[in-house]
Amino acid sequence: MKTKLLSFFLLLFSFQIGFAQSVNTNISNGAAFDGEPYLAINPTNNKNLVAAWMGFKIGSHVVIKTRASFDGGNTWSTANSLPHFRTNYTSADVSMAFDKSGLLYISYIDSHQAPDSGGVFIARSLDGGLNWDTPSRAVDVYDVSGKFPVDRPWLVVDNSNSANAGTLYITTKPAPWIAPPNRNYFKMSSDSGHIWSAIANIDGGTHLVGSAIAAPMAAPAVTMSGNFCAVYPSYISSQNIYPALYLATSSNKGQTFSYTTVYTSAPAVLDTNCKNGYHLITSPINSNQMLFVTPNGSNGDADIMVLHSNNGGQTWSSPTRVNDDVVGNLKEQDMVWATYNEQGNVAVTWRDRRNSSANGFWNAGYDFYYAISTDNGQTFSANKKLSSQFIAFDSVIAQNGNDFMSCVYHSDTLYTVWGDTRTGKLNIFFAKTIASSNTNVGIALLDEEASPLEIFPNPFSSQTTLKFDAVLKNVIFTIYNSSGQQVKQIKNISGQTITFHREDLPNGIYFLQITQDNKIIAMEKLVITD
Repeated sequence: MKTKLLSFFLLLFSFQIGFAQSVNTNISNGAAFDGEPYLAINPTNNKNLVAAWMGFKIGSHVVIKTRASFDGGNTWSTANSLPHFRTNYTSADVSMAFDKSGLLYISYIDSHQAPDSGGVFIARSLDGGLNWDTPSRAVDVYDVSGKFPVDRPWLVVDNSNSANAGTLYITTKPAPWIAPPNRNYFKMSSDSGHIWSAIANIDGGTHLVGSAIAAPMAAPAVTMSGNFCAVYPSYISSQNIYPALYLATSSNKGQTFSYTTVYTSAPAVLDTNCKNGYHLITSPINSNQMLFVTPNGSNGDADIMVLHSNNGGQTWSSPTRVNDDVVGNLKEQDMVWATYNEQGNVAVTWRDRRNSSANGFWNAGYDFYYAISTDNGQTFSANKKLSSQFIAFDSVIAQNGNDFMSCVYHSDTLYTVWGDTRTGKLNIFFAKTIASSNTNVGIALLDEEASPLEIFPNPFSSQTTLKFDAVLKNVIFTIYNSSGQQVKQIKNISGQTITFHREDLPNGIYFLQITQDNKIIAMEKLVITD
């Protein structure tokens, strides 16, 4: 029987190939589920990259995993797993930020629902992401009574030369199961994340979120003049007859905010499965320049739109469409991210379905693309592919844990991470791209995972067949749900072709762990549906 490899080895050299043969490297290579990666680059050493993501870990539910590179992504360290605060907790929603001295911060949710406990935790790395200190709690689930205000935490750091330099900010919102009216929140720290301010609202005055928006995520950034900024959605007809996006700006670490309107429009219907997250970025060389990216449905399908400001967010441009496929072709673009390089140029990355035969979200395969702007988002280059292959649709991408990708941009090199299902599992892929020529710099794998079984059908409604490449004796089947919790275990299984019955398992995505002689020989995804 072939052994299921749970790790891979990297060649210790890189090579360049032309754009017709894009190179993507599976840097997570997890046996079940990896999602929502975040990528950071060290301002004191542009060869130091750190990737973090949500990863399934046997016996530990979902944890945050990290890997570091010190040669521009050509080779990576072994993966670290950040600890749970308690053994029954599940982690999610990682973000990172380097300060200008090279100190790296990481934030993530570690919590449990019913009974509610946990919060948002912060850790620090002094060695470029190889090791982390003991995480400490920044936001507690009880900081706002009844709201569980720890969802989608974004961490940013003030790298200006102002009096606010070094300040950390975290923005959050209520958990997805909390019914509106909801607001968005923030905290700040002036001592490297050890002590945090009391939780406070970002929206305010005549720029409130209102009672119509369940998940008013705030997308934060800090300008080079030391202003803390965040964009968030709102709909109160007395404030604006249409739904709006507002920018909150504070020059005094969040003690007070001023507000401006980024965008307002009649609502456009988007497929509810699309990952419609948005992102705010600020120029590293011009304190007046900032850019906001979001999916937008005004053309009848989800397009990637950019709005830019050249006066510190006081006024904003009309939306510029970034994806250059045919307008109104019913092909969806989503999962957008954006970044400035040190010269003030902008890269935008996203998931793209223009090459799928299916319209909309469901059953539509996808690629990943990017475009470059040298004029702060007024115009963009022709779109170019990041992904090395077209990825078939998999229902796991409609689930939680695959809402964002991430990228960083230095000089002419674009570094990108995302989750896709080309391996039959959701794994994290990395691309290193020379942006101007669309040349990829990649890493070859010496070994890849090989599965010892076939599963058919999958998805299935009542039962499925597992066919192994050898006769099994006395193996154990352990079933985990998508949160990493064990829901079923079957012992003393033998045979080469085995029928698995769903029995009392509800519809959903599960992971089947197969153990023989106390060794894991396989981990496979199962999808149960009617």
